[in-house]
Amino acid sequence: RITAPVDADLEIAEIANRMLYVGGPALLFEAVNGASYPIAINTLGTVERVCWALNMKEPRELEALGNKLALLYQPRPPKKISQAVELGKALFDVVKAKPGRDLLPQCQQVVLKDDQVDLNQLPLLRVYPGDAGRVITLGLMITKDPENGTPNVGVYRLQLQSKNTMTVQWLSVRGATRHLRKAAERGQKLEVAIALGVDPLLILAAATPLPLDLSEWLFAGLYAGEGVQLAKCKTVNLDVPAQSEFVLEGTITPGEVAVDGPAGDHIGYYGPVREDAPLIRFHCVTHRKNPVYLTTFSGRPPKEDAMMALALNRIYTPILRQQVPEIIDFFLPMEGLSYKAAGLSIDKAYPGQARRAALAFWS
Repeated sequence: RITAPVDADLEIAEIANRMLYVGGPALLFEAVNGASYPIAINTLGTVERVCWALNMKEPRELEALGNKLALLYQPRPPKKISQAVELGKALFDVVKAKPGRDLLPQCQQVVLKDDQVDLNQLPLLRVYPGDAGRVITLGLMITKDPENGTPNVGVYRLQLQSKNTMTVQWLSVRGATRHLRKAAERGQKLEVAIALGVDPLLILAAATPLPLDLSEWLFAGLYAGEGVQLAKCKTVNLDVPAQSEFVLEGTITPGEVAVDGPAGDHIGYYGPVREDAPLIRFHCVTHRKNPVYLTTFSGRPPKEDAMMALALNRIYTPILRQQVPEIIDFFLPMEGLSYKAAGLSIDKAYPGQARRAALAFWS
């Protein structure tokens, strides 16, 4: 706990970065200059703390979770009674993981609407000297498919533009971008909710590549062993985690854009300026009575996202083994940004098998 006054402009990120490099503790800044709320950062700054977030003690336990998920990714007819029992347990876990409904959510203890909305009261960080503005980097963005109502949950960078607007930086292949394109085709606004200060399980689920028809809420429930409690937003038709610290509710009008960036990126360099970043207009903010703003930032590893990737590496291993049986182990080093380089070990039995395994891995 840090009680000395600190600045969200560069200072907090520098302190947290030094702690990350030495494997230091999570930090709670209680007196942020010009802000109404405290900041928590570096909560997932080590692989051990990521394991704790998953209710596990050490990284090797993560593979047990991966084994369960592997059964669900590509279920196969059981050949033995023991396999049938394991599949039955996995399916029962799916039933337990179904989201629940909280009618009196803590995230709506305080409700601010329209002119009361002022995003400047949030202690948003500016991380690097060349950054164009203050950003949100650890919020869950929830949208819904205008065609079938399927929700999507993702983690995207948001840059503050005014007291009630932010731009979003995302890739064209993400679920939310598909939803915006469909909304544009129908001449509709896309409803958006940003959940801040959520259970780390939800962040891990949102960061996991999932099949299009698999809900992040259900996947988070599989991580947790129980269903996520959701609450209906006040002004948009979306569900958000009921235990969130803050929820921002707004809309994107297709074609309404603003300039976003530059901003320090996870590759260790500044991302380019984007002239046509979608603009979100927020008209409602809800939060707990005494909320804490949970945040992180990207950059050259080690960072919190790299620690999460190392943990997810162990979860993915059994899933990969099921798809490519000759693989014994694999590793995504954070020095390769956890996705640009991979090391595989295989049980080699014939010439050319390494090439086959590599091609299967890439596919």
